[in-house]
Amino acid sequence: MTTRIAQLFEVFALLSCAAQSPAIASDSPPPHLPTTPIRRSQPLLGTFVTITAFGADRAQVGDAITAAFDEFTRVDALMSVHRADSELSQLNARAAQTTVTVSPALFRVLNTAQQIAGETGGAFDITVRPLTQLWGFIWKEYRLPTTNELARTLPLVGHSHLRLDPASRAVRFSRAGMSLDLGGIAKGFAVDCAIGRLRASGVTNAMVKAGGDLRVTGLPPGADHWEIQIEDPAKNGQRSFIRLRSGALSTSGNYENYFEVDGRRYSHIVNPRTGLPVEGVASCTVLAPTCTESDAWATALFVLGPEKSVRKFGARFAMRFVLPPARGGTAWPGVQSKDFPLEP
Repeated sequence: MTTRIAQLFEVFALLSCAAQSPAIASDSPPPHLPTTPIRRSQPLLGTFVTITAFGADRAQVGDAITAAFDEFTRVDALMSVHRADSELSQLNARAAQTTVTVSPALFRVLNTAQQIAGETGGAFDITVRPLTQLWGFIWKEYRLPTTNELARTLPLVGHSHLRLDPASRAVRFSRAGMSLDLGGIAKGFAVDCAIGRLRASGVTNAMVKAGGDLRVTGLPPGADHWEIQIEDPAKNGQRSFIRLRSGALSTSGNYENYFEVDGRRYSHIVNPRTGLPVEGVASCTVLAPTCTESDAWATALFVLGPEKSVRKFGARFAMRFVLPPARGGTAWPGVQSKDFPLEP
């Protein structure tokens, strides 16, 4: 069965996910391209995916966009926790009993996630699924777990319990009851794959946006940057923009998948080390070379909080936090690294 799982998804390794490599910055806007983009949107991976692309041959651009959307469908078949037939679901069902060989694409994402888990002391941890299930965030069947339930579940979470063998792409769980959730990294990986597909199709001036995750390649005609609106956790109509020349951006926030009890908000971003939803942060936006990185690091830094994140990782990533108002207040304070390119 392990061989069959690997064979089923081996084809994914042939996809152009070379987009995982850092984006190539362009110092000048592309010449002689139409200034009107082709823009298409589809509901995929639990969000709306929008692809904006420029090119002289509009038929070629349209075909490239269609192929880029297919990358999201492929990633969903690999990494969705909502599909019983996904490779990830099959891995979750078997890896506590036996070693499972997985596809190159899935192993790459697992390995990247483990590296970030190690760098952040477990603030980002794909073994968190037993906790998000306990709180009801996966299927939006929200509930407050008891102290005893949390105590029983926490031992099932921890990146040190996930064993990876790069030589054979083998995966094993060290504890029964473990399961993985790639919700904090798979969407970013899909964005990277879509960018790779566009480039392979000859479209080199484009943006792929999937909810709060996006990546650009090249520049719009006649411009030296992409103007990106950042998600607004306050939902009060205020807009913040940054100028992005290359790479990726992701925002994690407490304002989409959450529930409230007695005026207290419980968001879907759970601290894997405590088992509790993170409080005191409304959103975290991170810039990185690839969207796989920005997606995962936005979650990791959200868990770590602004003070530790800026101190430990502010020289490596441009980041911005929005904090909820103090009790009785209306202001949403912002904390950011000194190089975050927020427009005045």
